[in-house]
Amino acid sequence: MRVWAQLGGLAVAAVAVATVATDRPSLAARADYVGSERCGSCHARALKVWKNSAHARASETLGARVSDRRCLACHATGDAPAGRPYGSGVGCETCHGAGAGYAEDDIMRSPVLAGELGLVDLSRPAARAALCNGCHRASTRIRGFDAAAAWKRIAH
Repeated sequence: MRVWAQLGGLAVAAVAVATVATDRPSLAARADYVGSERCGSCHARALKVWKNSAHARASETLGARVSDRRCLACHATGDAPAGRPYGSGVGCETCHGAGAGYAEDDIMRSPVLAGELGLVDLSRPAARAALCNGCHRASTRIRGFDAAAAWKRIAH
């Protein structure tokens, strides 16, 4: 039985690699997002840090532009402006990737498998800076943005 379970996990990983390896861009479907509360069921400290951050309230700052897809690309969770946003604010999956593929506990225990199923690796400062600068770019800010300093405020 144990061997079958291991083979089943390898089959899932192989399908995930084959899916990730295609060159067609794909948008995540609504079912691909689990929401920050689901992430917080295992990552309580990270959820608390997020709830107390500006990221959790990012969509509230839009005012009348709340339906502008260009704004939602950075102020909501989902695929805006290419697709529709799925969550209010900049939630866990905005940075870590849509979680349905990797949210299960047994998958999260394997960083390699979780990565193959969509978990974005932000362990390196350069990866975090590249991701953060996608929204926190000079054209949208009054003052400069220091990704390393910002990470210290939201580290989890």
